[in-house]
Amino acid sequence: MARIWRKSAQARDFERFTRQGTTLTAEGALELDGATVRSTPDPFPSHTPPGTQTPLPAGSYVFGSAVSEEQPISGGFDNVVPSFDALTPPGTWVRLTLAARVEGQWTKDYDFGVWALDKDTVVRHSGERQEDGHGKVLTDTLALKKKADALRMTVWLFSSKPGVSPSIRALSAAMTDTSRTAPEETSDRRAWGTVLEVPGRSQLLYPPDGGVWCSPTSVSMILAYWGKKLGRNELVVPVPVAAEYVYDQVYQGTGNWPFNTAYASALGEGALHGLVARFDSFAQVERLIAEGIPVSISIAFEKGELTGSPMTRSDGHLIVVKGFTPEGDVVCNDPAFPNDESVNVTYKRQELLRAWDHSRRSAYVLWPAGTPLPPGALTFVQ
Repeated sequence: MARIWRKSAQARDFERFTRQGTTLTAEGALELDGATVRSTPDPFPSHTPPGTQTPLPAGSYVFGSAVSEEQPISGGFDNVVPSFDALTPPGTWVRLTLAARVEGQWTKDYDFGVWALDKDTVVRHSGERQEDGHGKVLTDTLALKKKADALRMTVWLFSSKPGVSPSIRALSAAMTDTSRTAPEETSDRRAWGTVLEVPGRSQLLYPPDGGVWCSPTSVSMILAYWGKKLGRNELVVPVPVAAEYVYDQVYQGTGNWPFNTAYASALGEGALHGLVARFDSFAQVERLIAEGIPVSISIAFEKGELTGSPMTRSDGHLIVVKGFTPEGDVVCNDPAFPNDESVNVTYKRQELLRAWDHSRRSAYVLWPAGTPLPPGALTFVQ
């Protein structure tokens, strides 16, 4: 059972957050409040500029925070991936922490690391390994040992430049109760026969690292699609550029899910919204495809389980879903094919669904800023 918690500037949700050193813009986004920001004590004294091992000195930057309301989750969850839309001008960065309520007690605030679009301000990284009696953080995912019935998210804003602030446009959390499986929803077939014109890109054109660049390659394909559709050339970025800007120094790779959606949603001064989502069925994805919204899904499979794949097996791989055949099979761009012209592939619906189950049906969803997602595409908690 997959559900999405999302709070946004557009919905004025941050008005209900508990804020320290932060304020709201006229558009409802969170920014630093110059009159009430703090410079010490930093709760995360580990903000290190690139190329050095020495953290920024105390007092050389200011920060503020905003804490969400405690959100009850009917039915509970034990697995969650947070994500965010943020604009981080040079000299600024953001950090997320997440707590869950388990058997009436709140866990600690688990740290999901440092994000900045600018690669020269601080080292972009996930949190070091965190594990305690309640659960553990695996780079971008909190796996709880027992089911939680509520969540609370805190976002931290930092700036080392006077008068310059990051801006938070949305916060999200994709939650799953791993003990329950949603019944596969019957398709209305509205998207069957629809294939979106998502440009093809291969990750294998960029040795030696491209072989593990499935995530930024998939993101770059979706960005190129929206760049053309919206007439925003700044969204069209080469694969190596996307890889550079989603790289996680602690994870030492480009597969940190919320870093990928954060990067995509920061381009063009926030031309797109982005979140890491969890789905229950391909019927939900079809509602996005029918409205012109491609998605990138995370899959894994063993030998013989995914007919037509360019790989024998995979422990984890990102591809782009761009449509459906008239029979309901899934038309994709798979970046593991050897060149841009060959990435178009159709996978059998049930085989791909089983491969997607590996990630608890996780996906990247990117869509134009200021527009709603189609009804029924995701299950949001209120």
